[in-house]
Amino acid sequence: MSGDVHLISPSPSSGAGGTVDWIGRFEEEILRDGQIDSARLNRARSSAARAGEPLATVLVKLGLCTESVVSTAVARAMDLPHRTLLPTDTLPPECANIKLAFLRTSEAVPVELKGNRLLLVMANPADLECADAVAYKTGLKVDRAVGLRSEILALIERQAPIEVNSLPVSIGAATEDADLERLIDLARGAPVVRWVEDLLALAIEASASDIHIESERTGLRVRIRVDGALQEIDRPLDGAPEAAVSRIKILAKLNIAERRLPQDGRIRVAVQGREIDLRIATLPSLHGETVVLRLLDQSAGHLTLDHLGLSAHALEMIRNAVARPHGMMLVTGPTGSGKTTTLYACLRHLISPELKFVSVEDPVEYEIAGVTQVQVKPEIGLGFGQALRSVLRHDLNVLMIGEIRDLDSASIAVEAALTGHSILSTIHTNSAPATVTRLIEMGIEDYLVASTVNAISAQRLLRRLCSECARPAALPTGLLERIMPHFSGDMPNGFLQSVGCVKCRGTGFRGRLSVAEVMPVSGNIQTAIMSRMPEQELRALAISEGMLPLICEGLRQAQAGQTSLDEVFAVLGTQYL
Repeated sequence: MSGDVHLISPSPSSGAGGTVDWIGRFEEEILRDGQIDSARLNRARSSAARAGEPLATVLVKLGLCTESVVSTAVARAMDLPHRTLLPTDTLPPECANIKLAFLRTSEAVPVELKGNRLLLVMANPADLECADAVAYKTGLKVDRAVGLRSEILALIERQAPIEVNSLPVSIGAATEDADLERLIDLARGAPVVRWVEDLLALAIEASASDIHIESERTGLRVRIRVDGALQEIDRPLDGAPEAAVSRIKILAKLNIAERRLPQDGRIRVAVQGREIDLRIATLPSLHGETVVLRLLDQSAGHLTLDHLGLSAHALEMIRNAVARPHGMMLVTGPTGSGKTTTLYACLRHLISPELKFVSVEDPVEYEIAGVTQVQVKPEIGLGFGQALRSVLRHDLNVLMIGEIRDLDSASIAVEAALTGHSILSTIHTNSAPATVTRLIEMGIEDYLVASTVNAISAQRLLRRLCSECARPAALPTGLLERIMPHFSGDMPNGFLQSVGCVKCRGTGFRGRLSVAEVMPVSGNIQTAIMSRMPEQELRALAISEGMLPLICEGLRQAQAGQTSLDEVFAVLGTQYL
């Protein structure tokens, strides 16, 4: 291990645990616990060297090991006791002259006095200077023990002076002002700041799309959404749950005094060398405010069509549709199905200095070089309709509309397509044929739908199997017979199932892929649209002309070992089997 990579900032003092000799034993203990393998430990070691942070901190921050596992391994490696801090623990009276600010910075707290020996629980037990300082201030002999950083900081917060809430006040406003000042102080305190930073780092490392911070009677419940599924994480912050919410609101420049109404904000932060946009939404609930943070990794805006995981069949149809110089290419599906990401990939596929590209979005999720991106702002009168009417006067070739929401935006999109523009947009329907019905129900004439829409792609996202732990799946004969009509030739085989390992955080899946049923609007389908053919008959016609239904695309991805049959049925259902 490189000599300049330290687990915990060591003291030059000698003695048990006073040198860095124990670091090798710590790594052995961590590997023995089985939560991490040697490859991930090496990566964490490199991250610690680059960031100049202790390895223990990085292991927890990246979510590779729990705080409890790391703390216990440190105790075993340094041959020190491990002390769990309880809500009933307090600082001994003999330590009243030790400043809480010093204890916060040192991440250490004295909790027991037996005779003339004081037990000091430390997150960084190699910090002998802290132990010496406590011994000097108290005149006692200090014994070190290892504890969880979160428990240490929570105990210190419980000892913080609370006179601001106990002062006699004459009016309610004074109480609210005092409480607000205290909340601001807590939100700017080191424990809360570190808690928020560690939470963001963990979410980024896990490739999470959202962070949910929910206020409950017993404190905060924290979950992250990874590959579309929520996972609960252990992030205790005892004593001041509202301070964590206030910290996030301060970062997003929201009004921390307003806790009765929902608020929305957006900030950009740098985490682990990557720029991340955060969309923040607060919501008042029974036990306090709930916060959802949407993580928009700008690197996702650079995805191309080839990287979406689409089948070769769907990919060819989409490329053919967007290559046409005018008309509409619509992407449909429920919220969270990757529609906007597909539109961005289509834009990147078309980018050329010879063409003018404009997008109208609410909100602008990713920045794309070469595209003039317009943010809709309904609060100042700049809605989709107003923005679209304006951008059509800017001599554009390709227009991306974040979403066709109503007749106004649909009419402008159709008008632009009729006047020689290429339109890319999303719309909320469940299937490609249903989009035709939706447009007509909005008020668009059937002949305009038939003449302006080039293709409709209905898509979903399926979790991709972890390549490290996926295993062959044994399927019942009855199921194989049901899915066989969606394949040509012999009985399908090669299906895998999820298992779970360290690399996929026990879920069995890593990443997601798109599946899409793409319906090109051919001459026959144009005729069917103008005759108001029922949706199911239109679907059958599209399939006869080469459209592969979503369930078929999903089953073929499962046969290719990309996902599991359970995932296909969970996302796409079994109604078409």
